[in-house]
Amino acid sequence: MSLKRQFLLACALALPGLALAQPAAAFPQRQVTMVVPFPAGGITDTVARALALKMGENLGKAVIVENKPGGGGQIAAAQVRQAPADGHTIYVGATEMFAINPVLFRKFSYDPLKDFTPITSLIRSPLVLVVPENSPIKDIDGLVKAARTEAKGLSFASQGPGSIGHLLGEVFRSKTQGQFTHVPYKGSAPGLQDLMAGQVDMMFDPVISTAPLIAGRKLRPLAIAAAERAPQMPQVPTLLELGLTGLDAQVWFGAVARAGTPAPVVQRLNEAMHAAMKDPEVQKRFAEQGMQAFPSTPAQFGSFMAAEAARWAPLVKASGASID
Repeated sequence: MSLKRQFLLACALALPGLALAQPAAAFPQRQVTMVVPFPAGGITDTVARALALKMGENLGKAVIVENKPGGGGQIAAAQVRQAPADGHTIYVGATEMFAINPVLFRKFSYDPLKDFTPITSLIRSPLVLVVPENSPIKDIDGLVKAARTEAKGLSFASQGPGSIGHLLGEVFRSKTQGQFTHVPYKGSAPGLQDLMAGQVDMMFDPVISTAPLIAGRKLRPLAIAAAERAPQMPQVPTLLELGLTGLDAQVWFGAVARAGTPAPVVQRLNEAMHAAMKDPEVQKRFAEQGMQAFPSTPAQFGSFMAAEAARWAPLVKASGASID
């Protein structure tokens, strides 16, 4: 074989490798947009904006946050699914968008595991069982006793039908055999307001939103719904410590790209997000708000999402909650 033909053959064999390497080397070519399915100022928005600046420094291109609330995450997801699968438009959502809403909504427009490529998990915050600060209930034993003996039982607020707070409340009802009436709200804030006002008796809500109210002596924490105590509330026992199993719940957040995004691009985004989560300023902000960073590989996050979906789906169905 002539030297010329050997050279051409070598180039042809190298082209596939060059094609695979090109996306990572060229990425990003323009600004990256993080689409968030919640209004500005919410927890997910706060997480995204805390990461965006540091990610931009790492990637060498601006990273902006675009809020697209509504439809249980479907509006934001549609924007990402309609964008090119090149990693420049990514979706940052919470537990509900990835593991609960696909079952909760009678008609849901996307499959989190098929329509998206996982990038990384971001942060998590365990749920804490709280009562009003002036409540006569001082501990879990007192709560369960009241739910079993009072004529009307107790009421528990939630962030809405099919929310984590609702599902966890139903599991708690089953475990304790108490009489509990579910009172759904449109999010944490109105539920917590009525809880502090004494309109409802208890609520399961993330440490992120309850910690300031507990510190301000507006709410009293009774137990953490997690395997371990929360760093922000080391004095509060877990439900597991108190003898109640199967009540480990947390709200978590993660980032995904459109299905078909090249693996090198996904890996580059993963690295940029991990670097942002390790930044001292970001870590301090997360800690102050009761968030715990838990970065993962794309494969690990994919497995985690699948496990969470398998865990919450039967609870949604058992609760009878649904949204048209």
